[in-house]
Amino acid sequence: MTSFHVLTTDDLPAPRWDAFVEAQPQAHILQSSGWGALKSRFGWQAQRVALADQAGQLQAGAQLLFKRQAGITLAYAPRGPLVDWSQPGLVRALLQALAQEVQQRGAAFLKIEPELPDTPANRALLASHGLRPSPQTVQPRSTIVLDIGGEEAAILARMKSKWRYNIRLAGRKGVTVREGRREDLAHFHRLTAETGQRDGFPVHAPAYYEAAYELLAPERAVFLFAEYEGEPLAAIVVAALGATAVYLWGASSNRQRNRMPNHALQWAGIRWARERGATRYDLWGIPDAIGQLSLGLQDPEAPGVPVEALPLRLDRLPRGELWGVYRFKQGFGGRVLRTVGAWDLPLRQPGYRLYRTGLTALDLARKARGSRAAEQLRARIGGSDGRSSGPSPLTSRPVEGAAEWRAILAGLPEPHVLQSWEWGEIKGQTGWQAERFVLEEGGQVRAAVQFLWRQPVPGLPLRVAYVPKGPVTDWEDAQLVARVLAGVEAHAQRRGCIFVKIDPDVAEEGASGRAVKALLTERGWRFSPEQIQFKNTGVTRLDVDEESLLAGMKSKWRYNIRLAGRRGITVRLGSEADLPAFHRLYAETGERDGFLIRPFAYYETAWRTFLQAQEESENPAGGALLLAEHSEETEPVAGLFLFRYGPRAWYFYGASSRRRRRDMPNYLLQWEAMRWARSQGCTVYDWWGAPTELDDPEDGLQGVWRFKQGFGAVFRAQIGAWDWPVHPGLYRLYTQGMPLLLRGLRRLAR
Repeated sequence: MTSFHVLTTDDLPAPRWDAFVEAQPQAHILQSSGWGALKSRFGWQAQRVALADQAGQLQAGAQLLFKRQAGITLAYAPRGPLVDWSQPGLVRALLQALAQEVQQRGAAFLKIEPELPDTPANRALLASHGLRPSPQTVQPRSTIVLDIGGEEAAILARMKSKWRYNIRLAGRKGVTVREGRREDLAHFHRLTAETGQRDGFPVHAPAYYEAAYELLAPERAVFLFAEYEGEPLAAIVVAALGATAVYLWGASSNRQRNRMPNHALQWAGIRWARERGATRYDLWGIPDAIGQLSLGLQDPEAPGVPVEALPLRLDRLPRGELWGVYRFKQGFGGRVLRTVGAWDLPLRQPGYRLYRTGLTALDLARKARGSRAAEQLRARIGGSDGRSSGPSPLTSRPVEGAAEWRAILAGLPEPHVLQSWEWGEIKGQTGWQAERFVLEEGGQVRAAVQFLWRQPVPGLPLRVAYVPKGPVTDWEDAQLVARVLAGVEAHAQRRGCIFVKIDPDVAEEGASGRAVKALLTERGWRFSPEQIQFKNTGVTRLDVDEESLLAGMKSKWRYNIRLAGRRGITVRLGSEADLPAFHRLYAETGERDGFLIRPFAYYETAWRTFLQAQEESENPAGGALLLAEHSEETEPVAGLFLFRYGPRAWYFYGASSRRRRRDMPNYLLQWEAMRWARSQGCTVYDWWGAPTELDDPEDGLQGVWRFKQGFGAVFRAQIGAWDWPVHPGLYRLYTQGMPLLLRGLRRLAR
């Protein structure tokens, strides 16, 4: 095993460190000594840590930044560490050295933000080294990177024609670009202040840019000014180290914008970077929603997606925040790239938990602010009125009878039990109004929508709506989906709702999932902060024989199924008379595992309804209560309740006692549940709930998922719940203020 020497800042003078950074494939200006010196002037302390081999050659390292804030010492490696992630031994040694340095300085954790593309493989790699996805990302996760290798003509050819034209136009209109000197910083300060005031974002103090000029220019960075007749119109700062150049800051005047100084500046920045040997030009920051959209479209062999390949209508994007910046940057060509973001290495659990707890509220607030752009995305696939300029809208027709509704669902792909007539009746007894309508074209049903709405606070004229696990339609047909969404939106408007929520069972990673997410974003839907159902699930195919089902399980699971039988556990179908006992078991489980359950009456309606539906021979809905018992016990030792609709069964509720747990009743119970589902003609067993992030060890579903996975459950990531704000202002008020209002009303009631 290779041994390494640990070196720190005293052993790593700036020239030696920068030479090491520059030689790395992921070299970045934020890991340079100059950047560390810059941050050290503004509240941070920089410390370099590296591993050297026996010959004294540096093999890996990171520049760490430390800061004391709110009683916590933060340790952060921006765009680091610099290491060959394919060498696990080297990575472990470096993380160990970094952890030792961080602990000596009193920090509870280390935050890293490596220049790694966001791929499942990279996320799994980081998790394998004990790192966790951080709730706080510092640098932009999504960006556009230009390939600036080769001839200048080829770089220009990859731009949109209008951008090439504007670069030439700037020259014809008398715009010149030059490198700035120290005395030009006053112009830069004026331009940044004007830009910040115009676009509504904070800018650094003049001293920050002055320090950046002193420490980074001219070797590592350049301040470029675009002028007309001696008047500075715009300026940018570009830094370069190794193969990568980064566009750090930009500012522009409100005057003479028609002379296209910003286009001329970026072209000058690209040419400056090329002179220093850079082959990549990072435009540094676009809306993360664009980066998320690109993930499902990228080639695993070539991370990133060409900007022209994204299914977006630029003329329909909002005007505020980073969306205008994206319009400008995408015209230069390049690929949209999203990195893995920030990951934390916890070192002292109490301190790290305090950090995460404190950040949760701040992170939610930031996401809410960041989603304002999504609320503005009202594009409807063309047409000045926001409706489709293609096929005509679908016709809406209400459905009043259970038999007709069941017949309609039977003719549509993959109807969900939460869109069943029975589920609507159940929710109707808990404060919701259930409306059912179909969307038709030429007399043919194209979608079915069970639309639930309610007033969350009696007496207040506020309505919210929810289409649980719907609408039911062909989610593979993007054009049809757009028209169905338009129908749901229109119905929510007619009902005077603040917003409507949907959470269809659409796989996130597939082609349809990518298209649906792009369409939802384009139409103004936003990923919901309130996921009513589990976002992800696991499924087991039942359309095989029992021997094959058992063979698909882990050997320990097969053994436990047989063990339960040998130890006297039996499983039987329960009846309505058994529901109180099952609820007692469920209450015991909730108390033991730390989740709240509702009174018996709440569940009784649902359980009784589906047991009764099971007795109706023509009803595609049904359910089963299965109870695991032992002859020496008077009460069941475990139980579960299945819902069924057509060829699919869902494991909705599970409960177990502390008694007889060593006899493995839950294993036999699940096996008998799958056998029952097969006997009803079901071909899919839905395990109803899986972790939101498989690589997050703090996800509360990890233990449950390991149990389900042992039965052969296959993880299925889904797009989750999305909200369409009918009234964006009221939507923000509801999502941010309603929790406070409800708490106040409860206090008044008490």
